[in-house]
Order: sequence, then C-alpha cells, then structure tokens
Amino acid sequence: MPNDVEGKTMDFSMTKYTDEQEEFRVVVRDWLEENAPLDLRMPEDGRPLSADSQELVRKFRRKLGAKGWIAPSWPVHMGGAGLSPGMEVILQEEFRRMKLPHIGDNRRHVNMMLVWGTEEQKRRWVIPALRGELLTWQNFGEPGAGADIAGINTRAVPHGDDYLINGTKAMITGRLDPDYLLTLAVTDPDRPRHYNLGVFMVDAHLPGVTIGGPTLLVGSERNIYLDNVLVPGNCLVGGLFQGWEICQTILQQERGEVSFRITESGTIDSIQEYLREERNFHQ
Repeated sequence: MPNDVEGKTMDFSMTKYTDEQEEFRVVVRDWLEENAPLDLRMPEDGRPLSADSQELVRKFRRKLGAKGWIAPSWPVHMGGAGLSPGMEVILQEEFRRMKLPHIGDNRRHVNMMLVWGTEEQKRRWVIPALRGELLTWQNFGEPGAGADIAGINTRAVPHGDDYLINGTKAMITGRLDPDYLLTLAVTDPDRPRHYNLGVFMVDAHLPGVTIGGPTLLVGSERNIYLDNVLVPGNCLVGGLFQGWEICQTILQQERGEVSFRITESGTIDSIQEYLREERNFHQ
C-alpha cells in the first residue's frame, strides 16, 4: 500500500506482475464474466445447495475443468493447464475478486490416489476430478468415534471378488452432493487396531447408499448410511489393511500441504471484508 513519508511515495506492495500476467488477467476476467454463475447466491447458513443451484455450479466446474483451471499448475495430461505458479496466482485473485461460489473440494482424494492408487484408478478418479466431472466426499467419521478414526465400526466383508459394506458415517460435510464416497471400513475385526482398515471408493449412487440428516441450524453436515452396499473389488485403494496409512497421507495434505491453493491472501481478504461490514453495521 502506498504511503507518503516526507513527501516521498513508498510502495509496500509485495506483488509485482509481469506484462504477461496482466494480459492473462484480462483473459481470465473476460472468461469468468461470460461463464461464471455470478448471480448465484450461496445460503449464508452453510446449508447444501438446491438441486438447481448445484447444477449451475457443476456446469461451471465442467467448464473450468475443460480449461484445466481447477488445478491450473498441474500437467495437462492429468487434467490441469500446465500454468506457472505466477499464472495460477492470477486465476485465484480473479476468482476471489468475483466472489465465485465454492465448487467442491477434491484435493484429499486426488493426492491420496496419486500415492496409493493403481494406474487404472488414477485414470478413473483423478483426471475426471481435475476436469470437474466428479465430486468425492471424505467418508470417515462415525457416531461415537469422534476424532478416533481407528475406532470406526463400518465393516467391509469379502463377497466373491467384491465387498459388502455396512455402517453409518456421521457429520460428513458437503454443500454439493457427491458422486463418490472415499470410505474407511474395518476389513478384518480380528486384526489389531490401525492394521485392520481399508479404503474404498464407493459410488454414491449404488443401491444401499442413503444420504440424509441431521437437520442443523447451520452447516451442511449429513449422515451416510451404507446398507449391504456391494462395492466392486477394483474400488479398494491400496492394500486390504493399509487404510490407516492412507488416512495419514490424506491428513498430512489436509493439515499442512496446500495442493491447488498457493496463496492464503483470500482468507485475509475475507476477514477484512467481514470486519468492514461489521464496522459499517454498528456505525
């Protein structure tokens, strides 16, 4: 921010942009003004979006994904745009400036899949996610288990080459309905804790999957009920007893690594805007 000291103007701005970046900004801004659902109003109480609003957001996700702008600096062959980090900053700044709706977060399952998934699983679930074609929920927590994911009760029982999964997951957050559920389950109750878990990519539309309640004053948390859900064997990610290790990969990314987001100034901007609104309200 410029500041005048003894008649001299000082610029404390931390960011300098190249001509190429500013030209790209114009391209991004024009495209967003033409394609983004700018008139969409997100529920302020954090509730899930209506079916019509979800379809608008999904349509926008697919358009973003087709340009590689969901993961701008990722390689093109993986669904990204192959842009430099500097160009990605421009995209993020323009997204924030236009106050675009949240389009669904796939970072946890994408990074996990790159580490633990087979090549076929990466083609099936990573590339479509980065192209905006599918949404995945992290389906770990359960009633009574709290933060202890090793204390879950959901069971996955072999059924030929496939698995039958039964259990209840609680307080799973998502404003957009999922296409897949990244599900943690006990694969052998006789093995020691932490060595008896498996992770499955469960199609959210399979028979036996029900998503509902609880009804809260605010927030989008819901419960997921799995009643004899028959999951194909090729939906098991990693080994049958590697679920705990896979969870650590996800939590490492969730708590420390930033994946697609390379700047946190949007959070600062949001806080500043909130404080300005509060100040104006009380004046």
